[in-house]
Amino acid sequence: MTTRRVLLILGIVAIPSIGAYVAYRKGWFAHDSVNTAEIAELKNKKLDQQPPAESGSGWFQWRGPTRDGRAPAGPLRTDWDKNPPKRLWRSECGGGFSSCVVVGGKLYTQDRQGNNERIICLNAEDGKPIWEFSYPADYTGIDYNSGPRATPTVEGDRLWAVGGRGELTCLRLPREPGETVQKTWSKNLPQEFQAPIPQWGVAGSPLLVGDMIVVQPGGKKGAVVAFDKQTGDVKWASGSNSPSYSSAVIATVAGQPTIFAFLGDALLAIRTDGKITDTYPWPTKFGGNIATPLVVDDYVFISSAYEMGCALLRAEKRGDEVKLVQVYERRGRAFQTHHSTSVFKDRYLFGFDRMTSSAELKCVAFDTGEEKEGWEASGLKRGSGSIILADKHLIIQTENGELCLVEATPEEFRLVTKIPKVLSGKNNWATPTLLDGRLYLRDETQVVCYDVRP
Repeated sequence: MTTRRVLLILGIVAIPSIGAYVAYRKGWFAHDSVNTAEIAELKNKKLDQQPPAESGSGWFQWRGPTRDGRAPAGPLRTDWDKNPPKRLWRSECGGGFSSCVVVGGKLYTQDRQGNNERIICLNAEDGKPIWEFSYPADYTGIDYNSGPRATPTVEGDRLWAVGGRGELTCLRLPREPGETVQKTWSKNLPQEFQAPIPQWGVAGSPLLVGDMIVVQPGGKKGAVVAFDKQTGDVKWASGSNSPSYSSAVIATVAGQPTIFAFLGDALLAIRTDGKITDTYPWPTKFGGNIATPLVVDDYVFISSAYEMGCALLRAEKRGDEVKLVQVYERRGRAFQTHHSTSVFKDRYLFGFDRMTSSAELKCVAFDTGEEKEGWEASGLKRGSGSIILADKHLIIQTENGELCLVEATPEEFRLVTKIPKVLSGKNNWATPTLLDGRLYLRDETQVVCYDVRP
């Protein structure tokens, strides 16, 4: 075969491939799948969302006591433009993206110091260190390797935490002055469940379900696993889906508690006995399903970046199983959540959309998945951030270290104020924590507390 003919054949093969790649990058393959009957029913339905938790329960887990990014009821001053929040204290810490939990006057988070991961405890009133628990962690092969990603879960005198290499640790917390923190059990999730360590490390935060602690190894011997919270014994291991960076949630559907777990290739509905009752395929590049599923009433919203998009599913109880019914699926050029999860307020979602290399705050109709026309986050620098809902306001920690207060209204973007350089660096991916009028933030070098009490 002549060189000219070989080049001709290669050209014929390459042109469609290049065209397909360009079309993919431009979103020409984007498509919507809409169940018009389901959308019509949803529009006429009143959505019942559980009220915000009381502050007495503390902020004991990832995304707050209701695990949906809502701060518990409590005092909050919102005149930040005239009276900016005052910093109460600052405490040094190591690297990582673990958020803060605050229970009983103590703050817990995770970081990395040298070749060790740490679980640390600070006094929530003044930031003074109380104790630390340290163990070796080899971050070889993990990108963005500053430290742990997951957030601890606390109940009573127990704390459960997942490290960046997949070490699940249960600690018994000191109950009396002079006592020390003790490890009661630990599990190496990748080894025990034949799970690969994701490119960006293990990130799922533990979920407390009755007498169980539930995590997502994403392994051949268990995509989702429940342990006895006291002993560490395996209660059940379900599925063999690939790992993701998301955290599981639990909700009650027609009286039946159901775990919703967002893995690398699908959303699973799982009964509390471990039976997978339904699977909704959602394969994303790099296993990049990162955001936590957001459950409102009987509806489950998921969203992913990397040209993926978003979907809304209705959870329906059929017999002793919960099935997932598609309301809409918008792929390609639709709302794409990257590392932070949206919050829900009055039938709208507020969150960071990352369809390009940089993200932007958006307001999206929950019922349809479509952006609110004319709602533009003017005054905010493009880039991602982490967001919580505090009554009628959004509290945003941008990845560049700004602290913002925004009214949570779909009418228009209303920025109360933007405070620059509250945090250092550019990878500030932890989620804010608000409890009893104190706002806790962290970056890769420090934990800070601000006073937002009236």
